[in-house]
Amino acid sequence: METLFGGEENELNILCEDCGQIHESTGNHVYDYTEAVDEELTCNVCLQPLVSPMDTSCGHTFCAICIQSVVKSLKMCPVDRKAQTLEDLRQSNLIIRRMLDKLMVVCPNKTYCNTSMARCDLESHLSNRCIGNAAKCPNQHLGCLWHGPEELLDNHVWECPHKGRPVGPKAALKDGCLSTVEVDREPGEELGMAFVGGNETPLIGIVVQEVFPEGAVYRDKRLKPGDLIVQVNDTDVKDIPHLNAREALLDPSTPIRLTVFREKAEGRNANSPGMIQVTLTKVQGVPLGIKIAAKRDEPGIFVVDVLEDSIAHRDGRLKREDRVLEINGHNVEQSLPDRAAQIFKRAGSRIDMVVSRPGGISSQDFYPSSLLNELPTEPFQLLRPALVPRPRMEKTVSIRKGLRENLGISISGGRGQRGDVPIFVASIQQDGCVGRDGQLHVGDIILSVNGTDLTDLRHTDAVKVLKASANAKSLSFRIIEADENESEGAARYAPSWLTWLALPPHIQKTKKLSLDKGRSKSLGFSIVGGKDSTHGPQPIFVKTLVPNGVAAKSGKLKCGDQVIEVNGHSLRNATHSAAVSVLKQVNQTAELVIISWPGTVV
Repeated sequence: METLFGGEENELNILCEDCGQIHESTGNHVYDYTEAVDEELTCNVCLQPLVSPMDTSCGHTFCAICIQSVVKSLKMCPVDRKAQTLEDLRQSNLIIRRMLDKLMVVCPNKTYCNTSMARCDLESHLSNRCIGNAAKCPNQHLGCLWHGPEELLDNHVWECPHKGRPVGPKAALKDGCLSTVEVDREPGEELGMAFVGGNETPLIGIVVQEVFPEGAVYRDKRLKPGDLIVQVNDTDVKDIPHLNAREALLDPSTPIRLTVFREKAEGRNANSPGMIQVTLTKVQGVPLGIKIAAKRDEPGIFVVDVLEDSIAHRDGRLKREDRVLEINGHNVEQSLPDRAAQIFKRAGSRIDMVVSRPGGISSQDFYPSSLLNELPTEPFQLLRPALVPRPRMEKTVSIRKGLRENLGISISGGRGQRGDVPIFVASIQQDGCVGRDGQLHVGDIILSVNGTDLTDLRHTDAVKVLKASANAKSLSFRIIEADENESEGAARYAPSWLTWLALPPHIQKTKKLSLDKGRSKSLGFSIVGGKDSTHGPQPIFVKTLVPNGVAAKSGKLKCGDQVIEVNGHSLRNATHSAAVSVLKQVNQTAELVIISWPGTVV
């Protein structure tokens, strides 16, 4: 039995494991009966069906707790007022107890379970079979009384108003739902992972691309490539620019709290419920477009239709059969549609809803369709259009060098390093000729030095070229200028994923890989983008990897990779639906041509 403080001051309430109801710790169990109970089986003190019945010496029957309390204080029977002591009380006969045991009750967790059973079977049902009692909020010690299906625990913890510890230190992430984890790290230590995405790209969301060995995330052993990060501490990152997300993830606080969504693994049951939050912004002259109703056999409010050309239809996240749990902070789990309609009418320009979906959710359900791959049918959008990375300028820089003067730069990148990225300026010493001249900057990509091409060289070979130029009186660098937003004022320059996306096409290197489906039904990854994207024409990007899917197991494909070709079919100018069709037509082996850039390190 678990105790919780609640109600009036000094009153101890419990969430009882025997009856599943909330009542005083010294009170009777509480049951919901399927039909009226015979008066002969009712206690004359509490006027409820008898619980643990006891008889007085004068032949009257009461609940054990009720009669013991009366006799202790009044020392008599409350019916005929004959003197009684506690020693006079006896357990009722077996026939009465059996009749009470057979009374039919309904499971108290009506939101998730509508089972009826004999009263004597309820405790076993709650302990072993009831999906509505499978998990309890870890914030019970702070007063939270939530209990429900295990699949919804992490969704609840994310929204829990009692603000307790989100999930145990090493609680595993569940796929197909939201999970909140806390990652511990040493002072000054980075998370040790790379991410891609941001609302200026077709991915929109922030997705884990890679987890590095020896880092804090690796030690934690819960985050995986393909996980969608929706919140960092108290910062919502579902729809923010890439560099803003990097700033949030570089928060030095420890532990850092991450709320993530993981796609359902292949082969897992697709019928477990999921929960999402949907925000709709009202537009003058456009109907909200949500039809709601109650069901005869289930409590609560359900979406029965989403009207075409309405705000909800253009948003694209609400579906038929969604159950409405909350509207603008009002819990409507047990309410009637009339109450929901009143809340909708009183709402201002913004409506925040929490809904559950029996068939589960995917990462696409977190974003309005105007941010994904559907073109709006009218000249308005619910959310702002994303920004496209600016192309970076290419130019030649000539620098004169003194006889004994050092270059004074260090470089990074090259083939053989992480992601096979181009050679770029990692740091500049002010006492070298490059620092004195001031034309080269940290983050500039070096294409050639004195006519020697560096674009396809290994890092060590590029270093040799620079050293060989040390004796020259002047140096000519062909460069692509750094993005000032990323390099200016940085204590230590680390290129972001956006740096590589903005490179001109002739710098972007393709590579080939093969994925074999085996017995799997799919290749195990989702895509976004296409020439019909609401951002304007975009490449096809890999958004998420399905846990235990073909792509994830292969280790060859990463979130954020651009898919250029599939089995000879070019996707460079394909619509999103055409790209999906090409991938679905793969029978066994997919020969892919991709462009793969490393994600932003945090």
